[in-house]
Amino acid sequence: MKSLLLAFVLFLPTATLAEPIETRKIITAVTGDFNGDGAVDLAMVVETEPGHPMDVHFFLRDKEHNYLKPVEIVHEQIQGEWNGYERAGYENSDTEPELTMLPNGSIKFYLPAMEIGSERTDMTLTIAWRNDAFIVAGFAYDHYDYLKENAESACEYNVLTGKGTSSEKQPDGSTKHRTVSVEGQTIAFKDWNPGTTFSACGA
Repeated sequence: MKSLLLAFVLFLPTATLAEPIETRKIITAVTGDFNGDGAVDLAMVVETEPGHPMDVHFFLRDKEHNYLKPVEIVHEQIQGEWNGYERAGYENSDTEPELTMLPNGSIKFYLPAMEIGSERTDMTLTIAWRNDAFIVAGFAYDHYDYLKENAESACEYNVLTGKGTSSEKQPDGSTKHRTVSVEGQTIAFKDWNPGTTFSACGA
């Protein structure tokens, strides 16, 4: 995967890079038409420093001049595990973020749980291009504690409309479902705070 990304990045004109990017620090990337203009755009998750959240670099293709133009860098917004890529015996981590292009032009960010204690919370963000900015259009999470019985909960909702559903396992093993209905928000990806979306889910 990283060799393919390296080959792709080598074709980016140097002048278009708003900040230098070490290709070996590119964890994952996705291409697709983010802004609906029929051209192929690019998003990359890039490692920063050990123990720090990762950056996301967004590029939109300039159709007139036919190059990928950097439009936004969202700093330290994505959690993930530093992989020690510079050391021999590098292996992929179980906590690397994953990007998927959705049919409607949005980007799905899957953020696997960091391995801290017995609790795990996997998150999914849907990022969309709206009014010349990348925003958080959707949020979902799955939470569990592998040391406790029936300690599971989940939520999925549309941040723009404030509508969705959540569920929580009860002590007897049954699952309680409820409707999420909060005021819709437009949250820029760079300003996203997990606490806001967790609160909407009642967590």
